[in-house]
Amino acid sequence: MTDKSNLLRNTLLINAGSSLLFGGAALAFADPLAQWTGIASWILYVLGAGLVLFAADVAWTATRNPINPLFAKAIIAADVAWVVGSGLALLLFSGSLTVPGQWTIELIAIAVAVLAVLQTVGLRRLGDHHPRTA
Repeated sequence: MTDKSNLLRNTLLINAGSSLLFGGAALAFADPLAQWTGIASWILYVLGAGLVLFAADVAWTATRNPINPLFAKAIIAADVAWVVGSGLALLLFSGSLTVPGQWTIELIAIAVAVLAVLQTVGLRRLGDHHPRTA
């Protein structure tokens, strides 16, 4: 029998790893990334720090047994907010962004949306074998 939490757990771990990778890159390479993307370096520093903290939270949630569904829902909500925020950034600041910057925002938003969908499916599977709480 397979563990129904595997999809959720594995997707959360991928989310944590990619958030740590992108956050670390934003912190380590903010100035060159700012020139390449058109995103101000201070924004990249803030996003980088936030992503590193988010990665730690997601990793902690993924390694609990059982996974707390409320925490998983909060992570999914944060991912949805990232996708919406990315769309708003493209709408409002496209004139300031370089073409590579626009592509970067779009590709990361797509990846985050895929993670949110997989986490949602994993959470639903988890609900199939854990009693619902009021």
